[in-house]
Amino acid sequence: MFFKTLVAAFFLESEDNNDSLEQLVTLAGMTDQHYLSEDKKVALGIHDPGIEIIYGQWGAFEDAWARLDKLAYHNCLQIYFSMSHFLDLCSENTDDESLPLEQDSLLPLATTFGNACEQLQAEVAFLDTHAHYGDETWINKQGNRDWVINYYSMLLEFNINALADERFGLLYLNEYMTQIWDSNPVRENRDMILLSKGRLTFAQQGVIRWL
Repeated sequence: MFFKTLVAAFFLESEDNNDSLEQLVTLAGMTDQHYLSEDKKVALGIHDPGIEIIYGQWGAFEDAWARLDKLAYHNCLQIYFSMSHFLDLCSENTDDESLPLEQDSLLPLATTFGNACEQLQAEVAFLDTHAHYGDETWINKQGNRDWVINYYSMLLEFNINALADERFGLLYLNEYMTQIWDSNPVRENRDMILLSKGRLTFAQQGVIRWL
């Protein structure tokens, strides 16, 4: 359970949305759910008894745990998953620089994440795939809620270009947010997946698309 983590973060409009953490992770596709005890939450670096943590199986990501933060105008669902599992899948890919998306061993992760974005009706979501070596706060907490929330100001300012330029492993934008994206040759130089309600954009192209 106490693996080094990466995170998927979903920003959901909070108006008329009173869904609980359990309801949201169910929509996101998490199964075999159970709430963590206070002792296990403390082991994750979470000392506030008012914060609920649900542990379960999240599709292709497998073991994961989730928390929910109420922000000014949005709810932020965070699902933390194993960095080792992600790296193991990376190692299964070939060294072909132009590796087609359909041959990518990590494609099931994109499917799980994309389905969650659509089911949750997220405005913006991102999948962090960058190691946080040297960040003691991240390591000690098995994931850093403050690091995630720091990106909220970009959403409030509709600064989608800044979010795009962060080069998250995957960035989801709903249809409206996609229209705000300013195209240029550098920003467009990456793989994308069109969804029914928005778009997934990778960090780069080919075998390094997630990095």
